[in-house]
Amino acid sequence: MMERMVDETPSWETVTDETVQRWSAPEHTAKQDRSRRRQQEILDAAVIVFARDGIARARIADIATQAAVPLSSLYDYYASKEDLAYALPATRMGAFYAEFLDRARQVHTARERLRLYLWLTADFARRNPDWARVLYLEIWPSIAIKDVSVQRSIDDFARILIALIRDGELEGKWRTKHDPYQSAAIFIGSVNQLLITWLLYRRPRDLMTAVSDLIERLLPLLEPIPPIKPRGKRPRVNVVHRSGV
Repeated sequence: MMERMVDETPSWETVTDETVQRWSAPEHTAKQDRSRRRQQEILDAAVIVFARDGIARARIADIATQAAVPLSSLYDYYASKEDLAYALPATRMGAFYAEFLDRARQVHTARERLRLYLWLTADFARRNPDWARVLYLEIWPSIAIKDVSVQRSIDDFARILIALIRDGELEGKWRTKHDPYQSAAIFIGSVNQLLITWLLYRRPRDLMTAVSDLIERLLPLLEPIPPIKPRGKRPRVNVVHRSGV
């Protein structure tokens, strides 16, 4: 039953390509070039202000000042500070998925693609630290998120990871009796915790070495568990008790 379900699962490439297309769709950008540039300027300013002050303490007027746009113009794009915050994951997620898809097509095994996905997650955060602070410290941990686009961005990240895990099952590299959703949760939680610690305390100092070590500890969770060899009976030892003279 599990094998049949795995066979019907879309490939990692199909899932990733659909995700790239979704986050590159016209609905995520303004139609006119000038309007699109202004929108991007506001989003870039919001990343800086939210990363510096946190979403709760940030003021929308400060974002307008950072973007060098009138406050009234900012409200033409976003009705509230929360709407602006929820738009931020999409500002980089499309680029992340596109970069992964391009690089993953150049490797040849499920293990290499899964390793690349986890490694690139950390590397992308390293290259975009302000955006990462907002995503991992402010938005992702929030239990009150009801915005559809934010939920979709987080769900898409997990969907690709699950597709990569199942890809390894199809290759016969990993066991099929484990729960791929549970494995994805372990991987996401482990990498996220490493990123959160790095964003808060800049520990570990060498983020990429640390995430590489972490990945090598995580991947064996997917591999078959070697059977436990039954222990043979220990030879009986006759103990001779000697009485004292």
